[in-house]
Amino acid sequence: MGISAFLVLPMANEKEKQRIDLRPLDEEVATNHRLIRLGIDSVEEIEELPPVRVGERISSDLLLNPSGKENLRTRSIETDLNSLIEREIQVMEEPWDTEAATGQTFAWGWVALVACVFAAAILWSLANLNKVGGEGADLARQNRLNMNLENKEEIDAETQVSTIENAARNFLGSRSVEEMLRYVRHPERLRPLIEAFYAESPLKPMRIKNLLSLEPLTIDNSAEYWMVSCEFEGNVRSQLLLESISIDEARVDWETFVCHQPMAWNEFVKNKPDGYTGDFRVYVQKDHHYSHEFSDSTAFDCYRLTALNGDEVLFGYVPRGRGLGLRMDEMTAGKEDQTLPMLLRLHIPRDLTSPQGVVIKEIVSSRWFFMNDPKGGEP
Repeated sequence: MGISAFLVLPMANEKEKQRIDLRPLDEEVATNHRLIRLGIDSVEEIEELPPVRVGERISSDLLLNPSGKENLRTRSIETDLNSLIEREIQVMEEPWDTEAATGQTFAWGWVALVACVFAAAILWSLANLNKVGGEGADLARQNRLNMNLENKEEIDAETQVSTIENAARNFLGSRSVEEMLRYVRHPERLRPLIEAFYAESPLKPMRIKNLLSLEPLTIDNSAEYWMVSCEFEGNVRSQLLLESISIDEARVDWETFVCHQPMAWNEFVKNKPDGYTGDFRVYVQKDHHYSHEFSDSTAFDCYRLTALNGDEVLFGYVPRGRGLGLRMDEMTAGKEDQTLPMLLRLHIPRDLTSPQGVVIKEIVSSRWFFMNDPKGGEP
């Protein structure tokens, strides 16, 4: 008895033990498996739920039988994996087909709404851009106008200054009364005064060595007047008051240039001709000198009078609290320590005993020149 005799039977038994029972995959096996879960402080027995199959049930014939006779010749009986894969793909794709079949489509309404919003934003931006562009054009145009206006004003100012300088030089350089009258204010009224003045003192042309200053003046809200300071040969200085008629014409105030008086001030003070009346350019200051005919301070107001080209002093009197007295008081109120230039009409009564007293008859002008040509041929 060989060794194979001892091996055959055990091997046969072993094959029987290893025999595998085949069952169709679709058989339902009702088995309940119990599991034990170990907790920290307790032991719990739970049932395992049966497996859940996803997808369509596949028949046992399809799984066990080959797909064709050709396959039987080349391979053993086994499941058709390609069929399974294709079938599984079909099963997995069915939910997508089902969802498409439910009628859910792309949200075109939202797309249209967003497009409208973007279109409105673009239109609004374009409108604002055009508006800003229009405002920018208007601003640029206004800036150009302002620049042109400033340039014109600058040119006009330069022309005006040049006109004033030329008028001053031509006036001072005049060699005759006729030539001088072309550069003075109110030439018709001043002709006899100028002729009489230079009849006693012949006219001599003067050449300006230096123009020291040119200053605009604002008088009674008028900016048409200029004060020119100039220097002549021999370091002699003088001032001219000019009125700018236009940017191309300016005229000199001759009366202030010579400080015209109807009579020399010192001569007038010393002689005091009886009954004489004249318009004098004087400095006025409030005073309290009461004597002789004017000793009653309750009846008169007193003013100290001096002149530019004279050393003598007179005292002018006006009735207190009436007419001219009120005007003089208003003009000098708060200026008691100042001397004010005025053009006053002074009168010397006959048989006057006061050595320095005169009567103020009228305020001809509150300054030494006339802004407008006075009527009646008054100086």
